[in-house]
Amino acid sequence: METVSPLSYLGRSLEQVAFVTRNLEAAQRFFSQSMGIARFYVIEDFGKNATEKTFRGQPVEHNFRLALAYSGNTQIELIQHLSGETTYREFLERRGEGLHHLGFFLNDEEQHAKALEQFARGGYPVLMSGRMGDAHYTYFDTEAIIGSIMEIVYLGPEAQALMARLKRGDY
Repeated sequence: METVSPLSYLGRSLEQVAFVTRNLEAAQRFFSQSMGIARFYVIEDFGKNATEKTFRGQPVEHNFRLALAYSGNTQIELIQHLSGETTYREFLERRGEGLHHLGFFLNDEEQHAKALEQFARGGYPVLMSGRMGDAHYTYFDTEAIIGSIMEIVYLGPEAQALMARLKRGDY
């Protein structure tokens, strides 16, 4: 008998593959020269400008910068840790640069809340979370199970519009 997960909708929403790097420009050059990604949308001081930030259950101040681009329907996210306590700093110290997380985007607030609840109930602690505009991101510690962290992101209308622009290359 096949068991259907209450989170089966998440499996249809894998949108992002994210890498942590010490040098954002070098990582962008690699993806441009080796993978044909024409350009990235860079967000400076993302971490500094985010709100409601937590790290391992505690309020935190930190900073990081991002570069976003699409390869087909998959978003490539490059992240450079700048300061403070982040899951990115921990990852760099423990494993070095590389694949950090898989991102699942949800546009439905109810589904997002349900996903957060199910992951917590399943014993996967929140590593880091925060908000940027109408987007809410949460990283779960799934590394021991699948070798990667999982991020679940709620995208409100403004964030959805930005992602659509990025996918079209309209920036």
